[in-house]
Amino acid sequence: MIEAVEALLQHWGERCRGGLGSPGAAGSSPLAVAMQYGGMIPTSGRGSMGLAGAVDHAAEEVDAAIGTLKQAGLAQDRKLAKAWKLAGRTGRPPFCLETQLVKLAMVRYLPDPIPTVKQQMRRVKIGSERTYHDRVQQLHERVRAELEYRRRMQRVHGGRYVA
Repeated sequence: MIEAVEALLQHWGERCRGGLGSPGAAGSSPLAVAMQYGGMIPTSGRGSMGLAGAVDHAAEEVDAAIGTLKQAGLAQDRKLAKAWKLAGRTGRPPFCLETQLVKLAMVRYLPDPIPTVKQQMRRVKIGSERTYHDRVQQLHERVRAELEYRRRMQRVHGGRYVA
């Protein structure tokens, strides 16, 4: 487990659930943010509201990293489903590692209250605790690599994301 990435993912989960990360902060809706800032909703450098209605660059970056992982998984899952069908198989096709890692992130960080490890394993279809811990490590490594890539690309392009 990579502690810094774990903290970022926990923060991302808190923000996605609508929490603000610090007690006594303003409400999480866009209306509450507008009221807090005197009718004007602050925007980030890219001109967007953050998750849960407030600007939070770290949570947005983690969300983008998870989104990139999800897109890669969807592309691989389409290929797996096609191969599954061509092989004459029926039923639900298997899913790739990236899809399992995204599911793990959703199950591990988004629910409130957080499910136990056994419940997470059952929901993500992981058979052993060792595999579970390996998947958590892989999730952390992939998120860290994507965050580093996004940081480098932002630096290269002067703070602007270029598609």
